[in-house]
Amino acid sequence: MKGIPISYVRTNQLILVILTLSAVVLQSGMLLLVAFLFVTMPLFIGPKANIAFILAKRIYSNTDRQQTESAELQKFNQTIAAALLTVAIVIYFVIGSWIAWIFVAMVTLAATIALLGFCIGCVLYFQFKKLKYKLSK
Repeated sequence: MKGIPISYVRTNQLILVILTLSAVVLQSGMLLLVAFLFVTMPLFIGPKANIAFILAKRIYSNTDRQQTESAELQKFNQTIAAALLTVAIVIYFVIGSWIAWIFVAMVTLAATIALLGFCIGCVLYFQFKKLKYKLSK
């Protein structure tokens, strides 16, 4: 699997926590949109559109010897975050319900836990792969 330097992944998680937590605390639809764009742009355009990676590249000069995380896992986790934020945006702007903030809080919580060293999305990913393998037999 292709790898992404851990410093890039951690920077991505930190910015995501800051954006989503700020959106929840301030009850800001604009910050919710910014968080949504932050997560979805790299999925549609590619890693070159990931602002966290661009920022991390400038901050961390020597990433050649760093441990890496799987690009496939990063994309899977980013997709989960994008799906949850999409649901939040639809609920927030169409229905106008406080329920939207639950979905944003789920992203915040998952990214915070990932920063602490446990990847919830990775657990889901491996369960998904396991199920896919069993179904293919």
